[in-house]
Amino acid sequence: MTDSADGPPRLSKRQRECLQGIAEGLTSAEIAASLGLSARTVDHYVGDACGKLKVRSRAHAVAEAIRWGEITSPSKAPP
Repeated sequence: MTDSADGPPRLSKRQRECLQGIAEGLTSAEIAASLGLSARTVDHYVGDACGKLKVRSRAHAVAEAIRWGEITSPSKAPP
């Protein structure tokens, strides 16, 4: 997916999955186990998402991803 100068950043499926996991309070290791990835790969996806969202922290990335509708807030996530 590409970024649009006029619209929200477009995160990849994996970036969204990793940020959703963070929003749900999971560690990188827990997210990695659920996705069949390494924790280092999860951190890479999160770092790339931070770059696309132009933020410096995981928490800010989650907040921005929710704001842009890329992920759901934890209270709205399906059980």
